[in-house]
Amino acid sequence: MNRDYRRHPKKQRHKEGANFPGQHLMHNKGLIKELIKISGVNRRDLVLEIGAGTGNLTLPLAEKSKKVLAVENDPVFAEKLQRKIKLDSNIEVIQRNFLQMNLPRVPFSVVANIPYSITTPILGKLFDQPGLPIRRAVLVVEKGAAKRFTADPITNPRILKWRMWFEMKMGRTIPPRNFSPPPRVDSAILILQRKDQPVVALHHHSRFMALATYGLKSPHLSVPLALKGVFTPPQLKHLLRHLKMDRDTPICSLTEDQWGVVFNTMIQVVPPFRWPK
Repeated sequence: MNRDYRRHPKKQRHKEGANFPGQHLMHNKGLIKELIKISGVNRRDLVLEIGAGTGNLTLPLAEKSKKVLAVENDPVFAEKLQRKIKLDSNIEVIQRNFLQMNLPRVPFSVVANIPYSITTPILGKLFDQPGLPIRRAVLVVEKGAAKRFTADPITNPRILKWRMWFEMKMGRTIPPRNFSPPPRVDSAILILQRKDQPVVALHHHSRFMALATYGLKSPHLSVPLALKGVFTPPQLKHLLRHLKMDRDTPICSLTEDQWGVVFNTMIQVVPPFRWPK
């Protein structure tokens, strides 16, 4: 376990609004039970909760898991949560900005109602480096964000990279009345499950990101036009035949498996000096 999790940072002076903007605390007990059930956490699991608030989700999570790392940036919320837990509790309250902390080096799951204003940075910290030992994540996010992360076609290389190593699906819609204060928009459950057999090897994740960024500069270009700086015309002809698609197919329409074919073909037949950097 990273030793950063064993130290509590010095208390900061509380200011009004010190917690992240966009933090809406869940109070619906039925919804909380549903999230924990979806997560499938058990007594062997280390669970990371981001934006723990005053513990509405934290305490039930602790009943099901081995240990909960409850991250809360607001010192007042963190202090309230700390007062709720017993001396022998399996909850560790971490009063810190999640984006600035080190993540566990042992396998863990994430169950959280995250601050909406930093949704993309949070997912980036969790999934930009697929070697992090995250097993599964069940997150409450804005519905619009959940739709964007799970949408097809995929036009964003960063989201594509996340989806190469994690299955991403959107669960049910959550109305604003389930939160305090209620957000102005609907929320949704976002579920990410690590793939057992990703089509691109983990050690290639940086090279894959370079290819995805290159290929999706203009997402609606055809595959040959988007990749002509990487593959030669004969190689592109072979690639299209392997992908079973015609020359006019836009590159954004490729599935994750097809992107795996493109990447692995590049590694096999394209000299490294032509690989995107």
